[in-house]
Amino acid sequence: MSAAAIPGGIPDSATGRERAMYAAADAYLAELFRWHPTAATAAGYHRHDDTLDDWSAAGVRARGEFLRRHRAALAPFEAGTLSPGGRVDLRLVLDDIEGARFAIDTLRPHERDPQFHVDLLGNALLYLTLLEPEAPAWPERLDALAGRLEAVPGFLANARAVLGEPSRVVAEMVLKTNAGNLRFVETDLPPLFARAPVAAARLERARAGAAAALREFQGWLETTLLPRATGDWRLGGERFGAKLRLTLQSSIDTDTIVTRALAAIDEVRTRMMAIADPLHRRLLADHDHGGTGEERINAVVGCVVNAVSERHPTRDTLFAYVRSAVERIKTHIRDRDLVTLPPDDDNFVLEATPGFLDGMAVAFFNPPPTLEPGLKKSFWISSLPRGGSPEADRALETSFLREYNDYALQGLAIHEAFPGHYVQYWHALRSPYATVYKKVFSSGTFAEGWAVLAEELMYQNGYAADEPENLLIHLKHGLRAPMNALLDARLHTSSEPEAELDRWALDLLQRIGFQEEAEARGKLRRAKVTSTQLSTYFVGHLEMKSLLEAARRAEGPAFRLRAFTDRLLACGTIPPRDARTLLGLPPA
Repeated sequence: MSAAAIPGGIPDSATGRERAMYAAADAYLAELFRWHPTAATAAGYHRHDDTLDDWSAAGVRARGEFLRRHRAALAPFEAGTLSPGGRVDLRLVLDDIEGARFAIDTLRPHERDPQFHVDLLGNALLYLTLLEPEAPAWPERLDALAGRLEAVPGFLANARAVLGEPSRVVAEMVLKTNAGNLRFVETDLPPLFARAPVAAARLERARAGAAAALREFQGWLETTLLPRATGDWRLGGERFGAKLRLTLQSSIDTDTIVTRALAAIDEVRTRMMAIADPLHRRLLADHDHGGTGEERINAVVGCVVNAVSERHPTRDTLFAYVRSAVERIKTHIRDRDLVTLPPDDDNFVLEATPGFLDGMAVAFFNPPPTLEPGLKKSFWISSLPRGGSPEADRALETSFLREYNDYALQGLAIHEAFPGHYVQYWHALRSPYATVYKKVFSSGTFAEGWAVLAEELMYQNGYAADEPENLLIHLKHGLRAPMNALLDARLHTSSEPEAELDRWALDLLQRIGFQEEAEARGKLRRAKVTSTQLSTYFVGHLEMKSLLEAARRAEGPAFRLRAFTDRLLACGTIPPRDARTLLGLPPA
């Protein structure tokens, strides 16, 4: 496969040595997409749409050799002169290689984590169906889908062969997420086949075979994998530290994160008390709380949070409420000139989370493929939790809706969509400056850091200024970023018994963080199964806020927020350290 197969890989401005570097990077990206066809489809590169990723023992060995070969090819360019943008791109590619090598050599998720296989399969099928109803590419995409469906039995047979003894928390979770894949194949796919009538018969045969394989896999998960799921979900200090460095692409270490997170929690809780105290006197005058310090903060803030959390939509009105909140939020962004917004016809949709991800988090933003930025941009909201009986369902629904009350849902929409992830990715994918590497190798630290900063900027610039209840819930949700980082670090580096860690985590989230029980338990599970991702919110916020403050100092009275945010987001979804370089800001 030639390097030219990747659109936009070599910038027109590149010459000489830099052009040779980009040619080597393009060769890596082209072969990377061959080894990871699901990632290629998700990026909008469709040469490998009819195949599934190979995670057999032979496939893993070949992957390792591919990574070593390209690392050697790029090594000569580490020394010498490159443009600032070229240096950033080289580092992005090298970081990707290092992360991939660490995964297959050390973490080995294909052996430890059944959700790894479920995610791959879910994305492999989903991303072939994210077209507009009248798109001319449907026959081609569905013909490729038939190839992937035909490969499902072999893919799942290999998963059964390579999976060892996962942790029980992951094995229990994957029973639900694999069932989501099965529902997608059984229910969501058949109505699409009419869009490729020539391939319809093949598609139905392949779909039936894939469904049978998924049902067999579900039975295997329940009867074979779950009973032997005795593995430890903890990474341990050494592996966690190494993975954290690769995830964050930052020099900040675990001890520093913990110290700053604890300080941030204290600061936010103090601010919450200042808002809650007058609200408490107005709303709950008959409540007399004694105590001082932390005890009084817990009592007063907790009472007010409980009271205002009663203002929430129902299961049936949840989506309608979020849609109305989005319109209010967009109006405020335009009024305060915070950032350039996408046009209203940009194909932004609010819809249910796909089954294979449902429950992993309450909401997601799913950007369009890097190479197909005009496709659908999805703000996904997960289904309300269920508990196995009508009584348990009602209890979990009430807990969920109290946590995601009227005010919290506004914050969620700000984070995931306006001006959070959706607006950020819109800028990144249409940027005339961001190369394909700055788009494909996206940084979670930048994305989550921007989304948390976006929430902060909205409220700092007058959003809901006459609603102290709204600000209180915003601050409550502001506790999540530092608490996420604390959970991440302690859970994965501690040798304490799991029951003790669970008690500590739930106390932190519920008593100190004022979270509902269902939310706290869901976050505890997420912390166990997604190591290091939860740290991106806090570290990202620290680093993005540092960029903003540096720009304010550098520009002085000439600083304009919208001009800065537009320039920042045009860098692409890259590590904040690299955005600092491209913006010409001094080192932190």
